[in-house]
Amino acid sequence: MRHWKLALTAVVVAGMMAVAAAAQATGRISGTVKDENGNPWPGVTVLIESPDTGSKYTLTTDSKGKYMQMGIMPGIYTITFETKKFPEQEFKVRVGGGSELTQDIDFKELLAKNPGYLEAIKKEAAAKKQFAQLKQYFEAGRKAMDQIHALQAQVDAQPAAQQAQTKQQILQLSQTAITSLTQAQQVAGPTNSNMPVILGNLALAYQDAGQHDKAADTFVKASQMEPTNPNYLLGAATNLAYSGKIQEASADCDKIAPISAITVGTCWRNLGVVLYNTSQLQAAVTPLQKATQANPNDADAWFLLGNALMNTMQSKMVNGKLTAVVVPGTVEAFQKYLELAPNGPQADQAKQSLMALQQLGAGVNTKFIAPKDKKKKH
Repeated sequence: MRHWKLALTAVVVAGMMAVAAAAQATGRISGTVKDENGNPWPGVTVLIESPDTGSKYTLTTDSKGKYMQMGIMPGIYTITFETKKFPEQEFKVRVGGGSELTQDIDFKELLAKNPGYLEAIKKEAAAKKQFAQLKQYFEAGRKAMDQIHALQAQVDAQPAAQQAQTKQQILQLSQTAITSLTQAQQVAGPTNSNMPVILGNLALAYQDAGQHDKAADTFVKASQMEPTNPNYLLGAATNLAYSGKIQEASADCDKIAPISAITVGTCWRNLGVVLYNTSQLQAAVTPLQKATQANPNDADAWFLLGNALMNTMQSKMVNGKLTAVVVPGTVEAFQKYLELAPNGPQADQAKQSLMALQQLGAGVNTKFIAPKDKKKKH
């Protein structure tokens, strides 16, 4: 038992001696940090790390720009100086046992050795400021547009008196969006990679405000910067149609065809809708036919085509009867809608139109209609 106690005591003593030896072998790192004017720089963060020893120290320079860390185990360390004004500066050093290592950094000397460095820093700071402004203006514009779209989704279901108020809100928000997105455009500059997105949103804001000429011009500019995006041409064509420039709008739809078959169908449908809504029913037929050819699964396009064709029917006298001349394709258009959307929002109207077409096909006697017959037909 005594032997084991003596051995244990010897181990403990040896361990204590080893610790004492290690404490004596540690080193120290210290230094001074000076700013770009050569003055002591307080508040600079200094990180001292070693992957070899796993040690990590975080220091801050004092009022005289000084820092110091004692008790550093021998090894290779990375010293990193972090400031809010300049990128991180790193130095690799070797610390020996019982040694003192000094690592100073003078940003005035660094800048003198690299004259373009400060200019690069200024440009970086300016770019960050520009991006922050751009983001602020763009997000303000998008927020206003989101509010517009929420109101637009509600307006049709509102009473007439409330609709007028909602439309006024939409107009005011549109102007807010235009102002913010115009500011974003000015801050970004013509070569900014975000310019097509900014212009696209600005064009939508003009569209919401009913300024269709400006919307079309802005969509064209966005398309010129990003010609492979069919949505900008689609927006240009739609607003040209609203401005009454159908020929130019049709040309833009043709430009979309090689880019996107689906989008070109939407483009022709939009033209048809604009013409239909402005009572230009005959003119609406051709773009709606092109819409159904480009996208045969667009149920709404088929319904609109059927309505346009039905409302452009002519009549002629046949054996004393005024007979409706059903335009070829009218029945098929309504049937196609019901095939694609049997329970769609226009299904009932499509069925009623087909029944009316069937009745019109029998002719109406214009020589004499008894009151009872007239009442029945009504």
